[in-house]
Amino acid sequence: MKNNLLTGTTSWIAGLSFLVGMIVYVALLSYVSYGDTAQAVLPQLEFIASYSTLLYVWYFVIYILFGLALIGFQISIKTHLVTGFFRSFALILGYLWAGITIVTGMLANVGTHMILELMGQHQELAISQWYNLQMLINGMGGGNEIVGGLWLIAMGLSLNTHCSLAPLLRSIALVFGCVGVLTAAPMLEYLGGIFGVGCMLWFFVMGSYKLVKYKREIAYA
Repeated sequence: MKNNLLTGTTSWIAGLSFLVGMIVYVALLSYVSYGDTAQAVLPQLEFIASYSTLLYVWYFVIYILFGLALIGFQISIKTHLVTGFFRSFALILGYLWAGITIVTGMLANVGTHMILELMGQHQELAISQWYNLQMLINGMGGGNEIVGGLWLIAMGLSLNTHCSLAPLLRSIALVFGCVGVLTAAPMLEYLGGIFGVGCMLWFFVMGSYKLVKYKREIAYA
């Protein structure tokens, strides 16, 4: 019973992390093409200076909070997976993905703070550090979603067929998991946004199913 509550809650937190990240990017960050190394850097540095608190919170939500939610999800979902290779693969990759995202979030926030400190006296060094930071963020997960993609595929293949939504969850996982794997190719990095939408959808469907199941268990207890 408690497993369904934990699975549902952490699924919704993970899904909301994706949703908040997308809303903030579209509503604010996209106007300066934040994080795009092909665009002018100075407007992006000015954005950091003006909205540093927002940026810290954004990085915390999309990386650190998501990673912590994923750890909770991993702990609770394992009893709902079919024993075998894909179950083991999904559990290992899930903890790896959580670790990567948490580290990425810490690097992003510390790196952003360092850039802010450098901007006043060493603007050229601040620009150089900004490029280095974007390389780290994109390399560890901001633009390369191969670990998350493989996790989603393995999760879809190991779902217990007793779950009434298993066919839907499996289909979402396989389609968008493959999209995530494709982002390993630098020229297909733009597919990361599509992968994010797919992950968000998967977590919301899984979370809703588990919370409804928990409420039914409470009602019949």
